[in-house]
Amino acid sequence: MIAETIEAKELFASLDETWNELLHLVSSTNEALINKVPFKNSWTVAQLSTHITKSNKGMAKALEIQGKPAERDPAEGVDKMKKIFLDFSTKYQSPEFINPESHAYDKESVVNDLENSIQRLKIERTKVDLSDMINVQVFGEVTKHELFYFVLYHTQRHIHQLKTMLAEL
Repeated sequence: MIAETIEAKELFASLDETWNELLHLVSSTNEALINKVPFKNSWTVAQLSTHITKSNKGMAKALEIQGKPAERDPAEGVDKMKKIFLDFSTKYQSPEFINPESHAYDKESVVNDLENSIQRLKIERTKVDLSDMINVQVFGEVTKHELFYFVLYHTQRHIHQLKTMLAEL
């Protein structure tokens, strides 16, 4: 299984580090600020966390799809994803199905839901062959290797956004 390669171990170590940073930022946010809008047209910390949770759950579900062996380099799309998601000068519109609802959130629930979504991805990474190719609505044909990199870069993008929000609050 590809998940035991050095590259996979480095990917998963990066994910763990990134998830730990995200969880620290969200869980250490003051309860009074978690539902506060930091600037015009922004999500709250709770909404941003909910968006990431929804995305993580969608990726975990995608990783459960039975794949077929990739007929290309399983990492072929990684650089493109990195370029897109770590370009902080460009704003993207999130797909509607992972947008957070507009209401006040309970901090403990937000943190627990986020932790659970991360745990689900950690479980999936022990089961998958990263070289498997699947078809995912948002990406089309993609490898499970690329999906984990998407999770990494998507989370890093939102950590950057979260830090900006927290500085404003």
